[in-house]
Amino acid sequence: MWSVLIFSREHISMAAGYILDTCVLSETSRARPHPGVVRFIETASNLFIPAAAIMEFQQGITQLCSRDPVKAVQLTRWYQNLMTLGMPILETGKEVAEAWGTLAADPRLRNLIVSHPGAKRLRHGQDLHVAAAALVHRTPIATFNTRDFLLIHTCYPLPGIYNPQTDTWHTADPLEASRERIGTD
Repeated sequence: MWSVLIFSREHISMAAGYILDTCVLSETSRARPHPGVVRFIETASNLFIPAAAIMEFQQGITQLCSRDPVKAVQLTRWYQNLMTLGMPILETGKEVAEAWGTLAADPRLRNLIVSHPGAKRLRHGQDLHVAAAALVHRTPIATFNTRDFLLIHTCYPLPGIYNPQTDTWHTADPLEASRERIGTD
């Protein structure tokens, strides 16, 4: 019933790039970020920040203000610096919102929206939001949160799921698949 999302030919194809999940971007705020993540961000081209990550950063910093104002100020500076780097932001336009709505309505993905009682983090469906952007823009996702995205992938095949910490594709490498289709090495 919900197995296929169909998009028009007008969709932007950014297959040579990556949509960065919040966890990948957040890694750069650490005093000692994972070397694989740093290498990935420094060498990969066409990195995109999804609007979902901006929402999650704002939520996290705002919640931190009352518990640890010093850390909130540090993260605010980091966030402001990130926003000045010129990395394109994938806005949530009509097509992404429609795809997100389709994913959010799928009962197989309900656990990605509804938080379990006693959960440390509230879930707002942001992984679905990121996945919707990936589907619409036909661009792989760079994330450490492979479990949730693999669940989405079983229902709606994503263009790629890549973990920069382990340098591992959890779906077929879209660039390899492209080279195989056109017969290049």
